[in-house]
Amino acid sequence: MSVTKSKAEKTREVLSFLPRQDRHKPKGPEIKKSKMSRWRAMVLIAVHVAIGIHIWHWLATGESMTPVEPSEAMQTVEMGRVNAGFVLFLSLIASTVIFGRWFCGWACHVVALQDLSAWLLKKAGMHPRPVRSRLLIYAPWVVAAHMFFWPPLQAWLWSLKIEFVGPKVIPAFEDWQSAFTTTDFWATFPGPVMAVGTFLVVGFLIVWWLGAKGFCTYGCPYGAFFAVADRVAPMRITVNDSCEHCGHCTAICTSNVRVHEEVAKYGQVVDPGCMKCMDCVSVCPTDALSYGLAKPTPFTASQQRIQARADFAWWEEIFMAVIAYVAVEWTFRGAWFGEPVPLLMAVGLGVITAVFALLWVRLVIKSDVTFQHTSLKQNGKRTGMGNLTLLLVAGWMLFTVHTFVGERLRASAIDGAAQPVWDAFYTQKRDVAAAQKALDEMGMATSWVMVVDPRLREVRALLLGAVGRHKDSELELTAMYEANGQLLASESSMALAQYFGVLGTRYKEAEKLLLQVVTNNPSNLVAPRLLLRVRIKMEQK
Repeated sequence: MSVTKSKAEKTREVLSFLPRQDRHKPKGPEIKKSKMSRWRAMVLIAVHVAIGIHIWHWLATGESMTPVEPSEAMQTVEMGRVNAGFVLFLSLIASTVIFGRWFCGWACHVVALQDLSAWLLKKAGMHPRPVRSRLLIYAPWVVAAHMFFWPPLQAWLWSLKIEFVGPKVIPAFEDWQSAFTTTDFWATFPGPVMAVGTFLVVGFLIVWWLGAKGFCTYGCPYGAFFAVADRVAPMRITVNDSCEHCGHCTAICTSNVRVHEEVAKYGQVVDPGCMKCMDCVSVCPTDALSYGLAKPTPFTASQQRIQARADFAWWEEIFMAVIAYVAVEWTFRGAWFGEPVPLLMAVGLGVITAVFALLWVRLVIKSDVTFQHTSLKQNGKRTGMGNLTLLLVAGWMLFTVHTFVGERLRASAIDGAAQPVWDAFYTQKRDVAAAQKALDEMGMATSWVMVVDPRLREVRALLLGAVGRHKDSELELTAMYEANGQLLASESSMALAQYFGVLGTRYKEAEKLLLQVVTNNPSNLVAPRLLLRVRIKMEQK
């Protein structure tokens, strides 16, 4: 006697797998190896050779063209500096309008990292399949808005002009200036700690957990712009009458595109996730696919985005979206672990944390759980790997919660210190009680975070001065200045200059600190007066 399963039972069964079991099974002979993968690898190697030559030129001459990297466009938006990265970004968007989303598949250094990670994972016997989400797919747009649209809005909204908390004055379009060369090539790039972290997170972990193009799909802010431009591009993957619907194209695609369904329904690939890698064209046994002109259909829904393809129930989607946002914006972004966590690495950590959290929930409440070919729970009983996964994910979530609390305490402490520090430098009002309260909050923050970052140390040192503990303040500021050769905040430089040149005899160093403040902050009225006092003392000596 056969038992007919209800729709809910079938859904629960499908969602026992993450990614869910793909019903697509290619037909016909064995799928050929793509001839394009080798060509793409060669192009990506050439891109990295060019990057290496650029870095070498800067090291050899001390000055070079600004980084040819789309992220540099943030400097144009926030600081009015038209650089090589901004020009590149505009050029790539323009070319995508014509040729489709080609850059992501053929010339991006991040896709090279993901391709390398996928290749190494396969060599290790792991064959990750792409995870499909209906809400996380919008994460690139959230990140893009944060990078390019939020800074001008933030500058418009902010009215408090306290320097050490980072006031932002966005230059008007007519005030933009060209800045195509730099002597500090590495200023906007992560240091060695975060470079390794980015390699592991954006490369191996994202690929292992979310599929070969996981970061492109769920994290890349530039991909959001390219995806929109791709919608209207006349150049795309098309099909002819020799197609036998074997599905080899979908099986080989690493961009998570349902190629065989889209060409059957529309005669072309409409999914903006298609990165024009040409793997599908290369493996087609009947040469039915090609890259050429086709009438764009910008409002057509891709097969990948329909509800039947999703790996998650709607409550799971919302749960992951909330976790991802909190993890990126309020937990990892800017968190200090010897270096600040850069935005794109924070995005990768946020997306991974969201999937981790959902996997942990599934391990607790579901009777069967399989993740990336590995069975973690069967008939209500966790496997050995399931127990290990539960433990590791729980450890990661505890680390995330600890980081979240530390970052909230840090942000609250810096906000609480704003007024007392402002009063200490720019007004006649001195509220020692408020400064002591802020110092107590600062102590709580520094005791919680794993590694105290320089900005937190500087603000604490300024508060020590505000409550009259000038010796401790001077020692802390001096230690940071001698270790790094500079201080982050104008107030820190002015305080140390006062200790050096007004209350002490290190006049030249005090003069140097104040000149930096005057140069970087021409509107600061206190620094010039301190500089005059230091020079008078120098002459009197």
